[in-house]
Amino acid sequence: MSADVLRAREIVAAETASLADLSIGYPANHFAWDIVKDAARRMNATSLVEIGVGSGNGVPHVLAEGMSFSGIDIDAGAVETTRAVLTGLGAEPDAVICADIEDNAALDVLPGRGTFDLLVGLGILPHSRDEKRALRNMASLVRPGGELYVECRNSLFSLVTFNRFTRDLLLDSMLEGICASSRERVSEFLDPRLDLNRPPVPSSGHDATYHNPFEVTKTFHELGFTDVEIVPFHYHAAMPALEAADPQRFRDESLAMEHETSGWKGLFLCSAFLVKAVAPSVTD
Repeated sequence: MSADVLRAREIVAAETASLADLSIGYPANHFAWDIVKDAARRMNATSLVEIGVGSGNGVPHVLAEGMSFSGIDIDAGAVETTRAVLTGLGAEPDAVICADIEDNAALDVLPGRGTFDLLVGLGILPHSRDEKRALRNMASLVRPGGELYVECRNSLFSLVTFNRFTRDLLLDSMLEGICASSRERVSEFLDPRLDLNRPPVPSSGHDATYHNPFEVTKTFHELGFTDVEIVPFHYHAAMPALEAADPQRFRDESLAMEHETSGWKGLFLCSAFLVKAVAPSVTD
């Protein structure tokens, strides 16, 4: 085992040891990478491409498994930061490029396009302008039969948040089409019972896209993906508004729920999920 792989494993081990540290935000992506690494071991994967590399936090997870790392980010600063992480761990920095995943032609300069065993996209689909185009282009990066792990924000989590998202899910999705008088009665019932000031409305004026796990799989199937599965992560031990009452206990109990195996609790208690899908043999 090379010194660089050992160093990558040390970084991952240190991250694992700090999961309960309240001075850092909830380490949701750590658990997303756990899911991906389990897949890599099952597949004996040797290569991975990440869409949206950010600060390069995924690099040690990939290198620690003995895989090669490639990546794409629309932000030039993120590309440079990730290249520096790769260089520091003895890996190839030029395997990360600056490109928009929705620009198919721009992806041609990525070394190894169409050959990767695995693709990871965290925080990409919720902000896509054209998610079907983004997914088609993602599929074009992996080999036929390669696997994609694409993060979505979970709209069903709103059923347990008891905030403005709860109201929006009930009125705009679950009760879509009810008459105005019925809608008003529902609002009169809900509004006093919900914290409509949470979460704060983003400065951009709109929220990122949230996906229903029962609906988003249809999009993947329509695009020719197979073996589509929903894998929840980022558990919440209670309503987010209750975290402030005992932050450490909330963190500890949320961490304990990661990897729970009920098969259904995560559909409601997780604020995010990965869509696992096998790439089609031919992409448009």
